[in-house]
Amino acid sequence: MKVVSVEPPKKLRGIVRHFWYSSFPNPDAFAKPYKILADGLPGIVFQHSTGNSSVLNSDGEPLPIAFLYGQKTTACTNLIRGTPTIIGVSFFPVAFKSLFNMNASDLTNDVLDIEHFFSRGFVDLLLNTADTEQTIGLFCDALYQQSSKQEQDAVIKQSVHHIIRNTANVNARDISAYSNTSRRQFQRRFKQCIGVAPETYIRIIKFQKAAQLLRNGHFQKLSDIAYALNYSDQSHFIREFKNFSGHTPKVFLRKGPDYRPVHMGNESSFCPLRLLEC
Repeated sequence: MKVVSVEPPKKLRGIVRHFWYSSFPNPDAFAKPYKILADGLPGIVFQHSTGNSSVLNSDGEPLPIAFLYGQKTTACTNLIRGTPTIIGVSFFPVAFKSLFNMNASDLTNDVLDIEHFFSRGFVDLLLNTADTEQTIGLFCDALYQQSSKQEQDAVIKQSVHHIIRNTANVNARDISAYSNTSRRQFQRRFKQCIGVAPETYIRIIKFQKAAQLLRNGHFQKLSDIAYALNYSDQSHFIREFKNFSGHTPKVFLRKGPDYRPVHMGNESSFCPLRLLEC
């Protein structure tokens, strides 16, 4: 499995983090399981094989051909059958509410058919595209029309930037103090925009930073990562990692794909991982 990332056009930067696509060669008749990890990003998935859904939930029920998904707070398993090409849109988290005019927490750990958000017949247009480039072009046009509906929450956007830049030492209480609002009001606004409480979002980003350190080999032992990211101890780090990935760090090392180099303080180099072969 190889995932290819595509940079969005200038008009969608700040809304779309990246487009991506991947082929899933599966010569066997049975559906192959994949772990879906908490990555801190909502998004869209478009997938099919000859017009039928190729992605199933853990109960074996097919997901919509094109669906919007929210934040994840634990890892789950999806099944992929056949040999589909799957195309995805990963949004910057604060863009979700402004794009779709809904409380982001309503879609946490859930998916929803995109027919609720785009024009009638949009999925049919996607199904009749000639190639991946044309599919991404359709998404670009549709999302650009959506993008002018509502302004992003500047306070929450700045808070997310701060969390990603200062993951090891950030504190949700301190972030709310910078917002010039009460802590309760800040928590409510953050959850509406991002889909989870700031404390949970910090934990997800910390896990993703740990995953990148593991794949880049930037450690000698697991306790080095626990210390670098300010986990209380190695046991705490392992528990958190397993909750968000479904695997212990050692198992993840055997299964996870390679990453490009990561600079911990640079948001543009932060490359979250969502999909992992079981």
